[in-house]
This record gives sequence, structure tokens and C-alpha cells, in this order.
Amino acid sequence: MMEAPQHLPQADALLVEQTKVQDYLLNLSHKEGGPKAKFFLNRGFRLDAWELMAQALRQHGMTQPVTETSETRFGRKFTVECQILTPDGRNPCILTAWIVEGKRPPRLVTAHPNS
Repeated sequence: MMEAPQHLPQADALLVEQTKVQDYLLNLSHKEGGPKAKFFLNRGFRLDAWELMAQALRQHGMTQPVTETSETRFGRKFTVECQILTPDGRNPCILTAWIVEGKRPPRLVTAHPNS
């Protein structure tokens, strides 16, 4: 019997930090974040409106299924996959990683195209 898709715990309190969005996911000059920034900027997200992307990532974490979980030295890691609502309306499938430290709500670690 197949289980219903799992969702993130405390989904109503997901943490998406401003620095994670501005300095990493939308920063073209970041060594690791640059290619991700190109992807997200090409879908209508903007550095000067980072809150819009943070909200889209929270919505993604609240509505899309968890596809993988693992224990790490930082806490329990959750991978969430598929559609994110983007300003250009293309709404691609992405992968996000979230970490749960103790009893804190999930915190966004990264996001990238699901390739």
C-alpha cells in the first residue's frame, strides 16, 4: 500500500532567511549560488524584491511533497520536490532542502532546478 506524500513538519512556520535569498540564491557572483541565481532571475525573481522569492519558497515547502529525509550532523534534512510559483508563470519543478534543528521549524538550506 502506498503512503500519502509526506509534508514538512511545522509547515506554517518555515524559515527562509533574507541572506539565503539575497546573498546566495539570487547572487550571480556567488561561486555556488551563481548558476542558481541565473535560473531564478530568469524566472522573474528579483534581488530588490527578495521577499517574493522567500514567500514562493515557503509556499513550495508547505505544498509540495517531501521526497527524501536523512539524519545529518546539523539535524534532520528534508528534500522537497516540484512546482514553485514564479513571477513569469512558468512554475518549474525545483528541489529544496530544509534542515530541522531540534524542535525549531524547518530552515531552508538550498534550492535549485530539479535536473
